[in-house]
Amino acid sequence: MKSQLAIGLIAGTLLGFFVSYYVINQKTLPIFQEQHQTGALTDPLLDCVNPETSAIGSLNVSKFQLTDFVDNIVNSGRVDSLSVYVRDLNNGPWVGVNESEQFIGGSLLKVPILIAYLKLSESDPSVLSKAIAYKNVIADNTQYFSSGKQIEVGKTYTVKDLLDYLIKYSDNNAAELLSGNLPSESFDDVFEALGQGRPNVNEPYPVNTVTYSGFFRILFNASYLSKADSETALKMLTETTFTKGITYLLPSGITVAHKFGERGDENVDQLHDCGIVYYPNHPYLLCIMSTGKNFDSMASAIASVSKFVYDQIDTNPNVNAN
Repeated sequence: MKSQLAIGLIAGTLLGFFVSYYVINQKTLPIFQEQHQTGALTDPLLDCVNPETSAIGSLNVSKFQLTDFVDNIVNSGRVDSLSVYVRDLNNGPWVGVNESEQFIGGSLLKVPILIAYLKLSESDPSVLSKAIAYKNVIADNTQYFSSGKQIEVGKTYTVKDLLDYLIKYSDNNAAELLSGNLPSESFDDVFEALGQGRPNVNEPYPVNTVTYSGFFRILFNASYLSKADSETALKMLTETTFTKGITYLLPSGITVAHKFGERGDENVDQLHDCGIVYYPNHPYLLCIMSTGKNFDSMASAIASVSKFVYDQIDTNPNVNAN
């Protein structure tokens, strides 16, 4: 036991010396990359490895060029404000523009509702087959980008059916039925798993691109739900009917798991789209939030930023060499 303690102390001393040496000499510590266990849509984190032993390269999206691109969109008047967050899901590096700016999440809250129900089903599979009657309209389902498909008054739906309406068609009444039958602690647990604290259900949900992206990261890494349920959630998010944002200008063969949110206001409207773009062998997280006076212009701006990011990655020789 003493010998093990001595070895531990020596190792700790050497590590401390190593860190101090690099800090004092203003050098950069070695950057370690992540090693994952890849699934169809998930990629659970297993370990970290030195980049010299890894074939995974950085996406290398230029912050300078991205900032200039975003500023030009805002200055053109297409939007009032624009926030962008891009993260390399293989390695962890990220770049952002106005990423700390606060917005109202709106329909983005539907993703944590989905996660909360799938978490409940892991201990009680019958949760998903529970029947819930839709007796009367609860919420205003008017949306600028409407799927045209909604649950119908007088019908009974299973939780699983309602989750489909929640995510694929962004149905507000499905969201109300689900949240009304969800234990509050289950919903709160999803936020607390990300260190965000408990949301105030009586107030509009304030969010920025960095914090909201956390919901997609825990799905991609299967760090909150099981791997199977994380795959289920992401598969549903690839089937959303909203196509005017992140996906609009991307090649048709690129899979994107994402959720949009819109909020109408008499002074300023908001439109957001966040998710995972499954660029071959280099998936990346992209979250874009905007304010403006025209939903079509905001959607166009989101699509333009998404295309800009994709093109930078697509023309990066470090990415395409792997």
